[in-house]
Amino acid sequence: MKKIILYGEFIEQSTTGIAYINSCLRQALLYFKNEVSVISEPRVKDYNKEKVIINRNFYIKEFFNIFFKIIRSSKKDISFITLSQGKLGLIKTLIIVLILCIKTERIFLYIHRGDLNNDYFGSFYKKILIGLIIKLSYNVIFLSSSFIDKKISKRNKNKFIVIPNALNKSDTKKSKKLFNKKVKIGLHSHKKILKLIYCGNIQSQKGIHEIIKSVKLVNEKHKDLRFTLDIYGMCFEEFEYVPDLIEYKGILTYKNRLEIMHQYDLLVIASKSEGMPMILIESLAIGLPFITTKVGAIPELIGPNYPYICKSNYKSIMKNIEKFFFNYRFNEESILELINLNHQNFNKNFQYINYFKNINKIIQ
Repeated sequence: MKKIILYGEFIEQSTTGIAYINSCLRQALLYFKNEVSVISEPRVKDYNKEKVIINRNFYIKEFFNIFFKIIRSSKKDISFITLSQGKLGLIKTLIIVLILCIKTERIFLYIHRGDLNNDYFGSFYKKILIGLIIKLSYNVIFLSSSFIDKKISKRNKNKFIVIPNALNKSDTKKSKKLFNKKVKIGLHSHKKILKLIYCGNIQSQKGIHEIIKSVKLVNEKHKDLRFTLDIYGMCFEEFEYVPDLIEYKGILTYKNRLEIMHQYDLLVIASKSEGMPMILIESLAIGLPFITTKVGAIPELIGPNYPYICKSNYKSIMKNIEKFFFNYRFNEESILELINLNHQNFNKNFQYINYFKNINKIIQ
């Protein structure tokens, strides 16, 4: 049994993909009978405000309390910490890592985003801090081998490892029931209203404004059809509402997330940068088709021949919505085949048991 400190966001307070995977990590560590001490990231206080533009606060007082809490704690075998890639976040991460160097024998640094290389090579300030944090860490966990730049890995040799994201045990069981229900019910391809869902941070980087524009235009173009868009997520920017067409539904929690997603016909995301988004793994699992950009580790999630790939602009998104609807209405077999292939992909690559085994292997 190992004594472990786990620092970060968790799904009790946050709806981010990072929070989900940290919670899955906690489950994996407990599953193998380790002693786990959890320290929550103070910034999760920002993440429970619906219909309010979120400001990124630093919470200096709370961070100092965390520093002292770790210092006062007994010595542990292992610690896990997420890398914050913002300028202030890197300073915070470095300070915590320095303290953990004293309080734990091995530090595992978790990289959840896919743009580390851009930050590392794009800013001398970030390059110095990220390089130092990596040097102090025992291992660095990436979601995908494609995130590991050869120039960085040469300097760190065997320090980098890859562990893909996965659904936890309860969501895996839930997704199986929802998938079977989807296959049994079918598509109802005669419907004249297609229900679209967006789930993610509401900010330009995620392509939300382009998605909204594409939905408006596709409705103007096809007067005999209707494409509605429900938006779920944390608001970092203002965005456009259109009553009965484009509506904000608040923050989608993990308590009923899969059941709500299951009610829709199509997920649309158009991110300019990504890690390995949980929303796509969830969609694979429950049989929800999706339109997506091909950034970050998304190519590894969907394979080489996924038919609904867009760019992060409204024309490309609109084109894919129309393509999907044509197949939905006139080529139902292709959609059902896609749903089944996606589910097979999930079963093979993104179930919790593989994640649990990978985590147990690295901490031995």
